[in-house]
Amino acid sequence: MANPQLESFLAMAKGEPALLRQLSACPNLDAIAALGASLGFSFTGVDLVRHQAEATLRLSEEELAAAAAGVELEGHLWLMTIVWG
Repeated sequence: MANPQLESFLAMAKGEPALLRQLSACPNLDAIAALGASLGFSFTGVDLVRHQAEATLRLSEEELAAAAAGVELEGHLWLMTIVWG
C-alpha cells in the first residue's frame, strides 16, 4: 500500500532539480527518508523499498527486459545499482 507522504515527496522531487541533486547525494534509503523528514514528509527507507517493488511489479515484460539491460525507465527517480562485495 502506497504511503501518501512518500507519493507527495516523490512528486515534488520530480519537479525540483535542486532536490534531485540532494537525493543523488544520499548514501542509502534511510538518508532519503531523513531528507524527506527535514522537508516535513513522513516515510521510511522501508516505504521506499516497497514503493520501488510495487513499481517494478507493474512493469511490462518489455520494460523489465529494458531495466535488466540497464535502460533508465521514464518516471523512475533512481536506477538500481548492483554492488558486489
